[in-house]
Amino acid sequence: MTPEETLKQFETFLQLKVDEYFPPINDLNKAVRYSLLAPGKRIRPFLSLAFCDYFQGNMEMAMRCGVAIEMIHCYSLIHDDLPAMDNDDFRRGQPSCHKQFSESTAILAGDALLTMAPLFLLKELPRFCSTERAIELTELLLTSSGHEGMIRGQLLDIEHEAKSLEASSELDLETLKNIHALKTGELFNYSCLAGLYSHSDDQLIKLKKELILDFSTKLGLSFQIIDDILDETASFENLGKTPGKDKESGKLTYVKIFGLIGAKKEAHTLLDELEKILLSDSMKNNADLIKTVLTDLRKKLP
Repeated sequence: MTPEETLKQFETFLQLKVDEYFPPINDLNKAVRYSLLAPGKRIRPFLSLAFCDYFQGNMEMAMRCGVAIEMIHCYSLIHDDLPAMDNDDFRRGQPSCHKQFSESTAILAGDALLTMAPLFLLKELPRFCSTERAIELTELLLTSSGHEGMIRGQLLDIEHEAKSLEASSELDLETLKNIHALKTGELFNYSCLAGLYSHSDDQLIKLKKELILDFSTKLGLSFQIIDDILDETASFENLGKTPGKDKESGKLTYVKIFGLIGAKKEAHTLLDELEKILLSDSMKNNADLIKTVLTDLRKKLP
């Protein structure tokens, strides 16, 4: 399938499962639907589908992992936008969940998505794989998004807001890499691994896991660097959220450390490394869907 067909198939499946698990019968479910079905890039679920396609895994599994990933990602966006966090009134080109509904409803909508994601996997995956594989994928998702993963990265991000740069930027750069590896990278890692884990061959998974983690780690970092750049250069129409928020809040970003030119150079370097991985003997065949992610990231660089 083409990237467009793949995304269309996922959107249809997401709508189906949202209707099943969150029917619009109360304000909480309506808030969940409002945020989860809002137009988005769906890069994380797309990665699961792309790596499943590459490894010729079970697409039914990858689609379900993609829905769970989007639930986790959406919950994090709802909570990030709250006044106590990033305090943003817009997300994906529309009012943030707490502006459309209320702060309390938004908090609960995020909670609902956070708790439904693992339950969704445990309900859905055993139809297509062993119970052990379903539990393993659920544990990986919870670890990636939990207090040692994405949540930890969010805390570090908040702790370093408005702090002055050190006399040497090396410490700040290591801190920033750690923030991005946790806040953004962990869910990228899971997204790519979910595609690999959709294959039934345990030996293949063991053989390819480190390669995929190397790729996904670099991909997550390049994505976040470009996000840092776009926050300072893109318009509201392109971002779908308020630009300039990182600079206003004093967040530690690649632009803050390297400047725009230096940040762009770092992003291009990472994308070059990712393309080399795809051209290697390990991943040179059937990687068309994965390549489109890199192409899209290149296009975003101003």
